[in-house]
Order: sequence, then C-alpha cells, then structure tokens
Amino acid sequence: MFLESNFTEQFEKTDNYCKDLLSKALVDIPPSSKAVSYASFEDLYEAEENQGLVFLLEEGTVAHQQENKTLFHYDAGDLIGMSQWGGMPIAKYYTESPVTLIPYNREALWQKAMNDAKKARQWGDYLLAECARHSSVIASLDTPVDKTSLGFQTYSPGETIIEEGTASDTVFSIVEGHANVFVQNIKVGEVLEDEIFGAMSLLTNSPRTASVIADQRCLVMVVPRSQFEMMIKTHPRICISLMENMARQIVSLNEQITAVHSQAS
Repeated sequence: MFLESNFTEQFEKTDNYCKDLLSKALVDIPPSSKAVSYASFEDLYEAEENQGLVFLLEEGTVAHQQENKTLFHYDAGDLIGMSQWGGMPIAKYYTESPVTLIPYNREALWQKAMNDAKKARQWGDYLLAECARHSSVIASLDTPVDKTSLGFQTYSPGETIIEEGTASDTVFSIVEGHANVFVQNIKVGEVLEDEIFGAMSLLTNSPRTASVIADQRCLVMVVPRSQFEMMIKTHPRICISLMENMARQIVSLNEQITAVHSQAS
C-alpha cells in the first residue's frame, strides 16, 4: 500500500509488517483459481463473478476509492476485498494500468483459517496490523486526530506500556522486543513478539487488569479502540479465536499467581 502524499518511514514500516503477516497467514491456503490479468478496470467488484472473492495483488497497483475519493493505492503483496462484506462501507477498486491478481474464495479462506488455531491466530495478527495500517492512512490526512495513538511507538527498558487500573483505549502487539506482565507488582507472565495484548479490557469495557513493562527496547504496534472494534464487527470469528487465546492466558496467569502466593506462604 502507498499514499500519493505524506509518505513516511512509519507508514512504510507498518506496510511491510502487514504484508509479512499476510504472507504467513496465506501459507497452506490455496487460491480458488490461477492468477488473472487485467489491462485495466473501473470497478473490480462490478463483475458478478468477483463478488465472493478476495485478491492477492501479485503485480501492478490498484486504487482504493471511498465516497468518490482515492485514499490510497494497493501494490504487490496486498490483499484486496476484505472490506467488501460484514457491514463495512463499500469501496471501489480501480486501475488504469495492467495488474495481475490471485483470487481466493472469501468464505473458503475463512473456513480454512478458522479450522486451525494457529492459522486463526495468524489472521488475527494480520487484521490487527491492517487496522494499524489504515490508522496510519488516517494519520497522514489533515484531520483532527491524536496522531500519537496511531501506528507504532517505541518503549525503552523499564518503561510502562500498560498500567494496571487505567482506562482502556488501545490494543497492542509487540513487533520487536520483549515485555513482562505484573499484577500488584508481582511478575505473572511475559509478552513476546507478535503477541496481542490489552484486548481483554477493551472487550469487557473494564480497567486494565495488569501492567506491562518493557524488559528491553520494544517497538509496539498500537491500534485505537475504534479500529479494533471495527475489526471485531467485521470479522467476529477472529474475535472468538482472540477470546480463546485470552482465556488460556488468564488460566496461565492465575496458575502463576497461585504459585507465587504458595511460595510466599
């Protein structure tokens, strides 16, 4: 993905990270047919045969138009058409130059993803990164948004990423680095690279239940509440997988807390 203006190093970093996660998520998921080539098109989804498909862009560029405004362009390695269902505003995709697209049946893709816990996690990671990428698009526009809450943030060793008891307004994922989890100043776990954290309090609309502190320099992807909620609404099955992962994390944390208290007594 690229912008016609205001292209920044942060956006490039978000874009590359998103594409890397997508390539991992698509492993072992076969396309619905061979790659197709177009000299140009005015609306990719105008053709009825494309309605149930998403497309991996192999060569060329495709513009994303919303409300008659071209917001950005997809390029090689991007997935097109994820927003064409689930109540999302309908976008128009067009190109004036030759492109090659690899088609995937949208429903078959999701069935394959949801039938495997590891694959569901990979798609959850990708969709969260996609939220961050679109947030970066918003940040590039001249709109009154808090740009510090969009994209990536860097934390030094010992710096607090999440503070226990505070309000929830963002979800996080560590791109590089490592962090520890504390409950009432007791270390109860850790957060590794590519792990999503901070989602539980958003889903339950409650204060943060633990503190997360950087153990080393951390590059963290930050997704605002509105973007995360949109992902949940449009991809509810990812939400189920996310909640299952969080449930396992809670069980693990409870076991560690019990072990700490047993040692203290």
